[in-house]
Amino acid sequence: AALRGTPTMAAYVASKSAVIGMTITSARDMAPHGVRVNSISPALIGPSKLWDRQNELHAASGSRFFASDPAEVGRAKIASVPLGRLGTVGEVIEGVCFLLSGRASYITGHNL
Repeated sequence: AALRGTPTMAAYVASKSAVIGMTITSARDMAPHGVRVNSISPALIGPSKLWDRQNELHAASGSRFFASDPAEVGRAKIASVPLGRLGTVGEVIEGVCFLLSGRASYITGHNL
């Protein structure tokens, strides 16, 4: 969201942008102390009640960027993902585990 500017979600986009900025700044501040700082910004994760509700709200928004049918909104979002599917909570957890592991010992200031 922070890098593409999702329509009708200005506050959400701003918060995602803030997380990225804070991650980069904090990583630079903490690196001299041996502390790594990274963040996770999962994209489209689901299916879930949150996924369904977000599609309903986008469909009802009247925005020219979203269809009026929640199912069509969801299909369009998924079509915009290069892998053509929603991510899973398990996949997000794997990313977190990687960043916490020694395999990521030289990674700091990154938003996954």
